[in-house]
Amino acid sequence: MTRDAVIEADVGVVGAGPGGMAAALRIASSGLSVVVLDEGARPGGQIFRQLPEGFAHASPPTEPPSHGAGHELLHALTGSKVSVESHATVWDARAPRGDDLGCLWFEQGVASRALRCKAIVLAPGAMDRCVPFPGWTLPGVITAGAAQVMVRGYGIKPGSRAVVAGSGPLLLPTVTALVSAGVKVVAALESAPRRAALRALPGVLRSGARLREAFFYARQLWRSGVSLQFSRAVFAVEGDGRVQRAVIGQLDREGNPIASTAKTVDADVVCTGFGLVPSIEIGQRLGCRATWNEARGGWHIEALDFGATNVDRVFAVGEIAGIGGSEVAIAEGRAAGELVCAQLQQRGALTHVRDRSRAVRAAADAMLRAFSVPRGVYSLVKDGTIVCRCEDVNAKAVRDASALHGDSLRAIKMGCRAGMGPCQGRICAPSVQAIASRGSTRAWDEPVVQIPLKPVRTSTILDAPKV
Repeated sequence: MTRDAVIEADVGVVGAGPGGMAAALRIASSGLSVVVLDEGARPGGQIFRQLPEGFAHASPPTEPPSHGAGHELLHALTGSKVSVESHATVWDARAPRGDDLGCLWFEQGVASRALRCKAIVLAPGAMDRCVPFPGWTLPGVITAGAAQVMVRGYGIKPGSRAVVAGSGPLLLPTVTALVSAGVKVVAALESAPRRAALRALPGVLRSGARLREAFFYARQLWRSGVSLQFSRAVFAVEGDGRVQRAVIGQLDREGNPIASTAKTVDADVVCTGFGLVPSIEIGQRLGCRATWNEARGGWHIEALDFGATNVDRVFAVGEIAGIGGSEVAIAEGRAAGELVCAQLQQRGALTHVRDRSRAVRAAADAMLRAFSVPRGVYSLVKDGTIVCRCEDVNAKAVRDASALHGDSLRAIKMGCRAGMGPCQGRICAPSVQAIASRGSTRAWDEPVVQIPLKPVRTSTILDAPKV
């Protein structure tokens, strides 16, 4: 199929998850042209992931109430004038300035293409936060997000006996997805103490949607016979070439493992989920200001009213503006879409959509503050534990580099190459710095953005349209 190397639209949206879809639909409804660039095969993002064309679930997994909003967005998108470019990896970007259009360069298959637009809405989502422990590189250890992609996105059963461990709201969806796929969950471990659930209660009660989700997951856990164990974690994973056993135990108030409580359970899959880390690289490339908030996942793009950033006509919604979930992403997407229309059509913006986005964001913040990752869990890492998988760097090398050069990310990279592989530190950087700083609670270093923003073919860069 021959496609134009350069396309134009009034607005370019990065990401077809809940925030990107909500923004695009609001913009298209006003008569403006909008193109969405998404890496997936079909819209929906990680939360509302659709099966690839031609796939079907033998027994569809049980869906939480929030997925009803996802089905509504996907249905509306099908009947809209929104143009979605799938399998599109954005690797460089330029912000609009004055009368000059902004540009998003992307790889699509083997083609190098570009989208020129008057305004840009960023909704690239987030990545799983990985916390290393002995044995975490064995086949069979996967993130909570990967488990849900396998079950909900491809109808794949990742194993027969699973241990689910970590902290935060991702654990419950992972447990219910696995159970609905016929996987026996032998342990569900929350590293935060039981009082974290009480601290999260105000945020849940403030949102009707979150309250419905809480009842749904409580009912699913009761039906499956799985009980959530607080102040617990996976100490290590063992096996001959793949996961066969997990060593689990209790954590103290700071999250440090209590060795005397360790016990071994048989398992062939271990799913870990310690929250999410916002994908901010494209925002940084466009010049957007980043700010630190540990409850929101660490570094995120600072979004003001209606999702506006410090860069004119560049907006950030959903997880890039701080972890918050699908309800927040949809509300912020609609708010950003409203302001985009107001600016390009030279009219006032409706304030009720902004007020709605503020309210749901506040409720999400209250809940997430209760489930911060306890720094003590990083003490599980032994000297020989690999912490940077791209460069095969272990914890001792990171600690030695930190002692010699300092605990900044740049110093550690120069000292032992941790974070210099294909992922450019996206996966390991939070853990590397936590290990190097011996559990310090200070803000980690802001990630350094480089081109290409995502791994692409060399020919994609060489053949990039000159715009």
